[in-house]
Order: sequence, then structure tokens, then C-alpha cells
Amino acid sequence: MDFEPLKLSSVGYVRKDEGLQETFIEILPEFLEAVEGLHEGDWIKLILWFHRSDTPEGRRVLKVHPHGNPKNPLTGVFATRSPYRPNPIALYTVRIHRMEGNRLYIDWIDAMDETPVVDIKIFVERHDCPKEVPIEEREVHIEEGRVIGEVNVIPRKSEHLDELEEVSPEEYDAVVLGIGPKTTTLTARELKELIEALKEVYENLPVEIKDRLE
Repeated sequence: MDFEPLKLSSVGYVRKDEGLQETFIEILPEFLEAVEGLHEGDWIKLILWFHRSDTPEGRRVLKVHPHGNPKNPLTGVFATRSPYRPNPIALYTVRIHRMEGNRLYIDWIDAMDETPVVDIKIFVERHDCPKEVPIEEREVHIEEGRVIGEVNVIPRKSEHLDELEEVSPEEYDAVVLGIGPKTTTLTARELKELIEALKEVYENLPVEIKDRLE
């Protein structure tokens, strides 16, 4: 079993300050602009490369005893979180506790100091914690989605009226709303009520503020 070198660029490294009991991601200067849009309190997905497992022997391992305990039956590595696997990629979900310069201070993780960070992605509940939802992913109109502050508004794709004659506004799920990592759906009736509520909030804004929005 031969492995060709994979052309990945480290965007940063895991750093651990054992004295202060802190873990942070150090972003390399050339990738610092990619951090724009992340905020303290955000949940993110870290994709790491377990460099110490990146050996011919480690990458040939296809079965392990889970948790390194020989009492556990041999299990295919794709069904485990073992660092030994054909491609030693690690995945963590962590929270950004604070941001200082090129450092993202996060929850403690068991990755070693100097572990390369391959990528960082924002945590999105509907993608990262899939569950049964009224609107399937193929039915949402991603291209028409809008991001307003921390609110992600993704409409449902329009469908032919003859397919909806028996569906009431209370039954028709019209839009996916993402607020930070959380996701929910609104029916057509709920969407109408939300729009009316937002209009009322807007009308009650101070005149001085509304004038500046024109």
C-alpha cells in the first residue's frame, strides 16, 4: 500500500501553554485574513493533520482496538477516532473563547502541541448535527440565501402550484433560518408573522435612526 504525498498547506498550528493551561490556534500571517468573520463565542470545526501518525506504518493501519484497549474488539479505523489511519486527519468541534491577534483560544483538545491545522470551518448545526428536518438540503435555494448579521436566511426552492394545492400555509415549510450555529425552519404562516413583527419593530425605531436608514 503506497501513499502519494498529499499537497496540503498548514494554515496554522495547535499551541499549548501548559503553564497557563491554555490551548490556542496560531494562524499563520498569510492566512490571517481568512479569520475575518469569526467571533469570540463561535463554534468551529478544526481539521488537523496528525503529523506524528504520518508514517508508512501508521498509515497502513486499518483496524485498531478502540481507545487503545486490547479488551475492545478490533474495529475498522473508519468506525473509530484513532489517529492511525490511511490519512491521519483529525476533526474537532471547539468554541472560540477569545481572539488575540493571530491566536484563537479554544477548548482543550487532545492534539499535541505543534499539530498542523489544515482548515477551519464555522460550525453549522444542520450540516454538522444532521437530524430529520422538514426541508431537505436539496430543496433549499442556497444561491438565494442571505446573511444578515449572524442570521442566515435560506429560502425553499419554489414548486409548482399544482403540487401544493393540498398544502396549507401552516404545513408548508418556507425558509431555513440559521442563527449562529443553530438552525430552524419556518412555515409560510410563521414567516408572514415574523415579517409583520419585524415591520412593527422597524416602525417603532426612533425617527433619528430611521432617517439615517433611508
